[in-house]
Amino acid sequence: MMDVDVDTEVLNRLPVRSLLRFKCVSKLWMTLISDPNFKMKHLNHAKNDENSQKILVNQQYPYIEEFSLYCSSLSSVQQVEHPHKFDCPSHIKSWHHTLYCCYHGLALIGFYNYKLDFLPLLWNPSTRESIVLPPPKILPNDYCTWGLGYDSASDDYKILKIDEKSRSESLALKSGSWRLMDKHPIRDVHPMLTSTDSLVFVHGAFHWLINSLRKYYVMPFGISDEVYREIPLLEQIYLKKFREPGVSVLGGMLCAYSHYVSRIEDVFMFWVMKDYVSESWTELYTIQGTDLKSAIPKYMFSDGEVLLCCRHLRHCYYEFRTSKGPFGVWPPSNVILKGFVYTESLIFPNLIS
Repeated sequence: MMDVDVDTEVLNRLPVRSLLRFKCVSKLWMTLISDPNFKMKHLNHAKNDENSQKILVNQQYPYIEEFSLYCSSLSSVQQVEHPHKFDCPSHIKSWHHTLYCCYHGLALIGFYNYKLDFLPLLWNPSTRESIVLPPPKILPNDYCTWGLGYDSASDDYKILKIDEKSRSESLALKSGSWRLMDKHPIRDVHPMLTSTDSLVFVHGAFHWLINSLRKYYVMPFGISDEVYREIPLLEQIYLKKFREPGVSVLGGMLCAYSHYVSRIEDVFMFWVMKDYVSESWTELYTIQGTDLKSAIPKYMFSDGEVLLCCRHLRHCYYEFRTSKGPFGVWPPSNVILKGFVYTESLIFPNLIS
């Protein structure tokens, strides 16, 4: 029999699909693969493996009652596998659904059933595990944004939801109950959520943009200490006639983006914070002369190229592309596309102790 340490090193490098099959090989492998420490070690290895990076895309058909989630590999900028369609990850009979965010291989999805009850769902698309979560105290609307992150201090996953009125509430999965959060300490705060797909979780905090007294900041909210902070946004990003500002994460770095219109052309600008201090904002690249209405950065490839989810201004269709041009994840479509990159993982937290 192989040494346990050798087993661990070998299994740690295998894809999730293989590990799920190998659970049946022996009780030893079942115990090892099911161990939370092994799952986290496997995830940390997979984060650096481009073959483990997938994009999960929600296609929303107006007025059509259909759950449509697809995934594709991001292992190469040039070659992408045919999108794989998922069945509904729950027994819920959904009237409407929205993909909110992904983190550690977990996806957060919101459902409205035919009784118009709202039900949040946590789902691992790699293992197909899912659980319906308690509904929040404040029902979501079109102007709220969600985030999912891991609190290493409490070894717990937490969800944060905020809306355009700066009302916030969080759910610690081990507690199983939503809690209303304290208000922002900064007065006259206006969250800018319309062009940000999700709350960005990086460096142990959730991030979003705010407008306060005609100045713009990134607002971090610590997942462990629950303290609001502020990071000044570079004036170059918002001094011009800009629109559609937002934040994302690229290569583990906080990213800010905006779109401004000049007399000649539309321009999209992207910046990253290299050292997580305001002095380290660095321009990543600029896209000029396009007919795009929005461009949200989703993923940075190993060669520095960035995947964007874009909406066209004149043709009213959505597409995935890179800064250099079209990308073969999905052809342009009039169907609304909302996508998040995730790392294939075995992670599924213990919920509601």
